[in-house]
Amino acid sequence: MLASLAVAFVGAPRELQTPALAAPDDGPIAVERVIQALSDSSVSLDEAALGALQQEGFRLFMDRMAAKDGPSSVGLARAMHARAGATWSAFCLEGALRRSAPADASGPSAQEAYAEADRVLSALLRQEGLSPVDRLAVVQRRAILAAGFGDASGELSSLGRALGMGGIDGAQILGLRALAAGDHEEAARLFGLLLDRGDLPQDRPWALRGHGLAALEHLRQGS
Repeated sequence: MLASLAVAFVGAPRELQTPALAAPDDGPIAVERVIQALSDSSVSLDEAALGALQQEGFRLFMDRMAAKDGPSSVGLARAMHARAGATWSAFCLEGALRRSAPADASGPSAQEAYAEADRVLSALLRQEGLSPVDRLAVVQRRAILAAGFGDASGELSSLGRALGMGGIDGAQILGLRALAAGDHEEAARLFGLLLDRGDLPQDRPWALRGHGLAALEHLRQGS
């Protein structure tokens, strides 16, 4: 998972003791070499060697994301996902494509990025072995992706699906929208769903505030 891949790369197995991976390097040559190593399907790596390679790829990916280096981030994410085919690697690729896309979400380059990212997430949802927790996370991620590219209908569709699966993102975002639109009864219902989950109020402070504001405005309108 992402948490384990965030561990810094140390002590590569002998198979990876090459100039590409022998010492941490964040330059473009290192990025290209890691992409090539991940993409070279003719080279057979055992589990330990592949894990070390993925850790180094993820370390470089996080570094390039922090530096807002879109091409390197996307290249690393594509190579990692081609090897791993996992939820974490799909989220890396989706995030890199979304954050490095042009500001004009309607332009052809941005739409290509959106289409690729959505294909990656949609492919996960077609996997029979995807756990319910991961499935919900992917649906909620699709809502974030759609919002980032100005696809309001796609965002609402995913939020509604997430809400039906018990996800808090759907109720939170739709509740806020209903509150802003003046639909206080609907907002109170959605925030109420979050409060009815049984969590302590201090663990959902925004839900408690949202529900209180919606109820107050509903009373004011009725008076």
